[in-house]
Amino acid sequence: MDVAFVLVAVLAAFYFILLRPVINQQKKQRQDISSLEIGDEVLTTGGFYATVVEINTYEDRPMEILLEVAPDVVLRATTLSIAEISRRAAEIGDAAYDGTDEDDGGEDASSAGESDDEDRSSSARAG
Repeated sequence: MDVAFVLVAVLAAFYFILLRPVINQQKKQRQDISSLEIGDEVLTTGGFYATVVEINTYEDRPMEILLEVAPDVVLRATTLSIAEISRRAAEIGDAAYDGTDEDDGGEDASSAGESDDEDRSSSARAG
């Protein structure tokens, strides 16, 4: 009787610790892919952020997604290459409408680089 109880407990633990999170993650990814729209920003499994340009569905092969990773640089991918949707097209449009840019750190990169060069040259003269 004790052996059967331990076996059931181990199987239940296996299910709740290992299987259930994987099943939920796969379910979430299927929902994300089915709600994918043109203009959404996605994170690929390779670590690239890209914008969905086109979605093609075929009967005899997997769904194909065209991703723009840079201006005029378009990659062809399957749905398995999408790790998550980072921003929806509506959110991107709202940010552009507000005039805000989430990636702007507020500091000009060229001026930051110039001040670093000046600091290095003055320390080289002092030493």
